[in-house]
Amino acid sequence: MLLVITPAYSQENSWERVKNGSGIEIYTRSVPGSAIKEFRAVTVVQGSLSAVLAMLDDTGSYPRWMYRCTEASLLSKKDVYERITYNVTSSPWPVADRDITVKSVISQNKKTLVVTVSLTGLPGYIPVKPGKVRMVKLNGYWMFEPLGNGRVRVTYRLHSEPGGTVPDSLVNSSLVDIPYNTLYNMQRMVQQSPYKEAVYKEITEK
Repeated sequence: MLLVITPAYSQENSWERVKNGSGIEIYTRSVPGSAIKEFRAVTVVQGSLSAVLAMLDDTGSYPRWMYRCTEASLLSKKDVYERITYNVTSSPWPVADRDITVKSVISQNKKTLVVTVSLTGLPGYIPVKPGKVRMVKLNGYWMFEPLGNGRVRVTYRLHSEPGGTVPDSLVNSSLVDIPYNTLYNMQRMVQQSPYKEAVYKEITEK
């Protein structure tokens, strides 16, 4: 997990629950030195660790389930554990769409079998594209905890700096809408083919 942790930043009791519905809980909290809050979204899906990882592995499918993602492409893949992707997030007019290049690294705790996919923004990896505003920072992770009986607890946690000028109301709403709708879509899509049949020999299932 590639995050900078300080004592104040790591206190779990600083989270505030801002939405709870459809089996999805959304929390936000302030981040020292930033005007933008961090979000944490939690739900449980019916599926395997391989199924949720297969969704993340299918970069081209992101616009189908990642809320407000309009474009996604795989730029490089070192191996099954590490890759770099390019994502575009739409913004309501007149705010320009945001884009970011993200490095993803997969690891699994061999005792708990929890899988973590760390997310680190690489804003300078490719040149800025016309009509897009490059996000200046992104850090977070996906965490997949096997619960047994074909269920996985999903935690999606992210903090980003959108760059440019964005209205506060748009930023605040996105901290709820984006993770909530993303997990809502994931709940359903993970049960579809080809994801539900996926098997990763590198991952130990419960």
